[in-house]
Amino acid sequence: MKIKGYLNLFSGMVMLELGNLSSTLAPFNVGVISDGFIASSQDSGLVVSLELFFAAIGALFFGASNLKGQKLAFLGCFVVVVCYYLGSLSTSVSEIFLIKSFSGLGCGMLIASGHSILAASKEPNRTYAMFTVFASCTGATLVYFSSIWIEEGGYVKFFTNFVFIYAALSLFFFLATKPDLSLTSESNTNKNSKLYIFTCLILAVLFFEVPSSGIWAFMERFGVEDLGMNVSRVGEVISISIIFSLIGPLFVGLVGNRLGRKIPILVCLFLSSFCIYFIFGVATVDTFYYGNITWNIIFTIMVIFILGASADIDPSGKLGSWLNACMLLSASISPAVFGWILLDQSLSEIYPYLMFFLLAAFVCIFITKRELEPIDKV
Repeated sequence: MKIKGYLNLFSGMVMLELGNLSSTLAPFNVGVISDGFIASSQDSGLVVSLELFFAAIGALFFGASNLKGQKLAFLGCFVVVVCYYLGSLSTSVSEIFLIKSFSGLGCGMLIASGHSILAASKEPNRTYAMFTVFASCTGATLVYFSSIWIEEGGYVKFFTNFVFIYAALSLFFFLATKPDLSLTSESNTNKNSKLYIFTCLILAVLFFEVPSSGIWAFMERFGVEDLGMNVSRVGEVISISIIFSLIGPLFVGLVGNRLGRKIPILVCLFLSSFCIYFIFGVATVDTFYYGNITWNIIFTIMVIFILGASADIDPSGKLGSWLNACMLLSASISPAVFGWILLDQSLSEIYPYLMFFLLAAFVCIFITKRELEPIDKV
């Protein structure tokens, strides 16, 4: 029975990772569309934003529906496979606009399905910690091979190979079992309290993700233009910080529920404000280096605790899907907003406003009572 449960969780991890690949592969989608279709940076960026936007819409809609799990995952994967196959045959950017919009909806279905399985776990903290490790390793591997495929065969090989990847990994969906509906009914005992905590968590994630997504998109430009670093040096810093972010799930896996959730999340938000100050306020190569490493570790820990809390609050996975959608919306909108702001100002000038967003997220978490805590601590 235990083995069956672990296999079920693994199938959910595969679903969730395939759904979020649209975000992981965003930089390569920009490049492959720009080179393959001779598109402007504005058009290629808009294509990626559209896919992320519709993935968020799909996660919001299907996260709230009763159609989840294995069947919805197969449908979502089928939609993505068809879209990527059509993408390999496309000849114009206008076709890619439409194709990527539909593939985004397919990704949203996969996200909703994945969260419906992981949220039903008895230990959501450790489950989402394991998913983070799985997603990091899988994402890093696919990013590496994507660069090779693009160099060898352009957008045709890129899209074609991902058709096979999605089709092959969908076989793991057969390991999924039907969710325990009794868990969902138990979580609906206090609807007013549930609405309150839904609102607080969603606002907290938005307040944190909007500046985080914008900062992440322009971190490379800040290192090169403001600090005078080489592109390769900035890439080295970002790569190392991503590797160190794996400390996050290791930490959560070791401490489990012993620290609760509310206090660790508040501490992470507090430390994040210091990272922003040291990276952009002090603005030296050393603070850029250590600030990025610390930021990524903190970010990973906080996301795991928030998703773990969402699973205890709503075992159906709806809240987890909605929070995931908030992250995707931020990833699709923030770079464009920051690009417009940074036409006249630098990150060194606007970082106090970014800290204000973190303060707002801090308040949203602080005003919760004990809803974020693990069930065995309430």
